[in-house]
Amino acid sequence: MFLNDSTFHKTMTSPLKKEFFPHQEIRAGQDELIKDTEEAFSNEKILLAHAPTGLGKTASALSVALQFALEKKKTIFFLTNRHTQHQIAVDTLKMINKQTSHEISCADLIGKRWMCTQEVAGLFGNEFNEYCKAVVEKGECEFYNKVRSKKELTVEAKKLIKELKQKGPLHNEELISICKDEKKCSYEIAFALAKGAQVIIGDYYYLFNPFVQSTIFNKLELEMEDVILVLDEGHNLPNRVTEMLSSNLTTYMIKNAIQEAKKFHYNGLIIWLQELNSIINKLAEFEGNDFAKEKLVLKEQFSDKVNKTVDYDQLINELELAADEIRKKQRKSFLGGISHFLEEWNNPEEGFTRIIAEKESKYGPQIILSYSCLDPSIITKPVFERIHAGLIMSGTLKPTFMYKDVLGIERGIEKEYQSPFPPENKLNLIVPETSTKYNLRGEAMFRRIAEKCSDFSSLIPGNVAFFFPSYALRDQVSYFISTEKKKFLEKSEMSKEDKEEFLNSFREEKDKGGVLLGVTGANFAEGIDLPGDLLKGVVVVGLPLARPSLKNRQIIRFYEDKYGKGWDYGYIYPAMSKCIQSAGRCIRSGTDKGAVIFLDERFSWQNYYTCLPREGLIVSKDYDKLLKEFFMEG
Repeated sequence: MFLNDSTFHKTMTSPLKKEFFPHQEIRAGQDELIKDTEEAFSNEKILLAHAPTGLGKTASALSVALQFALEKKKTIFFLTNRHTQHQIAVDTLKMINKQTSHEISCADLIGKRWMCTQEVAGLFGNEFNEYCKAVVEKGECEFYNKVRSKKELTVEAKKLIKELKQKGPLHNEELISICKDEKKCSYEIAFALAKGAQVIIGDYYYLFNPFVQSTIFNKLELEMEDVILVLDEGHNLPNRVTEMLSSNLTTYMIKNAIQEAKKFHYNGLIIWLQELNSIINKLAEFEGNDFAKEKLVLKEQFSDKVNKTVDYDQLINELELAADEIRKKQRKSFLGGISHFLEEWNNPEEGFTRIIAEKESKYGPQIILSYSCLDPSIITKPVFERIHAGLIMSGTLKPTFMYKDVLGIERGIEKEYQSPFPPENKLNLIVPETSTKYNLRGEAMFRRIAEKCSDFSSLIPGNVAFFFPSYALRDQVSYFISTEKKKFLEKSEMSKEDKEEFLNSFREEKDKGGVLLGVTGANFAEGIDLPGDLLKGVVVVGLPLARPSLKNRQIIRFYEDKYGKGWDYGYIYPAMSKCIQSAGRCIRSGTDKGAVIFLDERFSWQNYYTCLPREGLIVSKDYDKLLKEFFMEG
C-alpha cells in the first residue's frame, strides 16, 4: 500500500513533520520503521533493524534523525562502507533541503587518500598517512598550503567554504572536482565544512577507529554523547572492526624490507631483519603431516626471541626513523609496515589470537605471523555506550540478537521488518537435491550440481546469477554446466573498471540471457543493482561455510566461551548472511519479478532453514513445474 501526500499526517503513527520526509509517498512498512526509529532516539536506545531492500531505509532514517538532531542540537553520523550509499544519502538530504525551512548542512567524507589530488597510486592506510604528514610538515603540498597557513584557514579557503555552504549538501565527488579546479585540498575543505554540520557522512572508521575518531572529534570539537548514529549495511561492521584491529608480518614483507634497507644504505638494519626472518621461519616448524600448516603462538615466543637479538622497542624506533626518511623519497616503506606490526604485537591478549602459518600466495609459499582480533566489541561497545542514540540497519541484520551480542550493545531494541514488495513477484525455493559438503565433493556431485544449474538456466528466462561458495568449486562445477546462454565468470581480483565493464556486458545479454558465475561474499554478491529485467533469477549453490582453519576454530571457541553460541555466531550465521546477501540481488523494486533458488539439501535442515527469509519459502524437488508456472504467469 502506498500513501499519498494528503494522508501523510493522518496515517503516520510518528509525529514526524512532512517537511523532513523527502518523498510524496510512504512505502508499506516504512511508517513502522519511522515510528520505531523515533521511539529509539527519544528513549536514547540503539535500534537494530533487519529491514529488507525496498523499505526506504535511508529516507526513513535521515528524516527522523534530522528532525531530532535539529530539536536536540545533536550531530548525525551516517556511516556506510559503500561509496554508492554516500550518493543516496546526499541525494536524500538534497531533497529534504529543498522542502524544509531549515538550512541542512552536510559533509560527505571519504578516506583522505581517496580525496587526495596528489599522485598517490599504490599507497594505502598507514603508508599514505605517513607520506601525507611528511609533505605537509615540509610545506611541499601546494593543495594544503592554499587551505591552511600555520594551521589556520586561509582567506581564499574561507571564501570557498562560504560559497560551498550556500550550495547545500554536496557529494564528495562534486567537492573533489571543485577543489581540484581551485587547487585546494578537498579533505581539509571537507573537514572545514564538517565543523558545525548537522550530518556527517563517512566510513565506519570515523567512529570505530580509535585514532581516526580521536582526530575527528578534536578537530570538530564534538562529544560522543552528542552523536546520533545511523549505521548502514550494519552486518559488515563486526568484520570491518576485527580486520582493522588485526595485523600480519610475512616473509614477503621482510624480504622487501631488506631490499629497501640495502637500497637506502641502512646496513645496520639488514642484520636485524635477517634475524627477524630467521625467527619466524623457526617458529613455523610444524609437526606431523597435517595439511594445515598453522599453529598458535604465544606473545613471548616471538618477542623474547627478538629481544635476544636487539632491544624490541629500539628495533621499532630504528625501523620507524628509517621509514620516515624513506617515505620522503619513495612514499612507501616496508620498514614502516614491520614497525607497525611489532607495535601491534605487544597489545593485549584478551579477544585476540596469535597464529603462525605457511600459505601459498602469488609470490609462492610464505610464512605469516598474525595478531588477529576475534572480538569487535573491544572497540564497538564503548562507542555504543556513549553515543546519544542510534540506528543500525541492513537487509541482512539477522539474527539481530547476534549483532547485539557481538557488538556489545546493552541498550538495544531488535526489530525485523517484512519486505514491502508483492510476495507473488518472487519464487523463493529450496531444492534439496545436491550438497557442497566437503566429504560429498567429487566429480559425480559436481556433475549433478551442474545438471541442476543447467536446468535452472533454461527454465529461467533472461539473465541468471549463480553464486558458489568458492572460486575453486565454481570452476569445478561450471566446466560441466550446459547452457545456450553466454557465460560470465567472475574473477577474484577485479578493479572497479573491470567490475563495471563485466556488469555492463552482462546487462546487455538480458534479452538472449546470460549466466553470471560468481562467488558468495565476493564482487557481485553484495552492493550491485540489476533491477527490472536485468536479472530474473539468483541461484545460491551450496553453503559458504568458513574453511575449518585454526583462526575460525578460535573464533568458534571464543564465541562459545563468551555467549555459549560458538557454532552459531562463528560458523552458521555468517555463512547464511552471505547467502541472503547473494539472494538479495534478484528483487530490487516493487515491479521486479524473479526466482531465488537455494541449491543444497542443508538449506532444508532446521539450523540453516530458520536463518532464511520465510515469506513464501518452498522446499521442493519439483522445481521444473514451479518455475514454468511462475514465469508463465508473468
